[in-house]
Amino acid sequence: MVYRWRARSGDFTVWSASREETVERVKTYIARRNQNRLTQEGVMVGWSCPYCDRRNSAHDEHVALETFKQHLFSHKKPLLESGVHVADDINGTGSIAVLSPVQSTGADNARVHFLSPGDVVVIVTTTPAARIDLLRSKLSEWPEWTVILTTKEDPLEGLSGVQLMDIPVEIVHLDKQMGLGSLTETISRVLEEQQEPGRKIAFEFDILTELIQKAKLQRIFKFLHLLTARLEDVTALSHFFVNRDRMASSMNVLDPVFDMQIKADGALFLQE
Repeated sequence: MVYRWRARSGDFTVWSASREETVERVKTYIARRNQNRLTQEGVMVGWSCPYCDRRNSAHDEHVALETFKQHLFSHKKPLLESGVHVADDINGTGSIAVLSPVQSTGADNARVHFLSPGDVVVIVTTTPAARIDLLRSKLSEWPEWTVILTTKEDPLEGLSGVQLMDIPVEIVHLDKQMGLGSLTETISRVLEEQQEPGRKIAFEFDILTELIQKAKLQRIFKFLHLLTARLEDVTALSHFFVNRDRMASSMNVLDPVFDMQIKADGALFLQE
């Protein structure tokens, strides 16, 4: 679970497991929104609060800015919540686009956050060893069962001290020439096999950026539409990684497929 701060306007939300980092990001956001309240008065840097009559000034610009940010936050602190999950915004079920490079600290933090609620974890990835290592090292305990779909011939390559027979993980090998239709059918079969009353499925899809680069956007939209509908049928919580820097225009088209979009930036999840 994480902290959450959301602007009353609804145009900015930040989540993080770190209260300190959440607060610092909120302070920066509020200060930028009120930068017109900062003034240069000779050698002094001054500020006035938009929410009360408080004014202050200092010779040191950094001191003035930090005092300003701290004061602004004192007005907005009641909006800080704890013990929440990002998926609370969609009632714990649905599809979330995570805008982040697949291999990044932000992505790994998102994985831990979105996979933790799952009794069963299903992952589509080209780096199964990294996903297994994360499940082993970052979650408080192994999920009841994990299914990893991958084209990797040796799913444990580069991972020492782990044997498939010793962990609750199943590998489903995918043909590198498999089309989107066959991929949808394979994922649907796995979901059907894992669906049981009261069993929560958490789903991760690592390869969307690569698919967007290789296939026509119209086909990707249809694929995602069918896949997210199937995930909804089994009330799964799913997340799809997309490298926003490389796929910004494509995501404008694909956005309607997802229930929610967030940016994963280090320890922070952002919606702005």
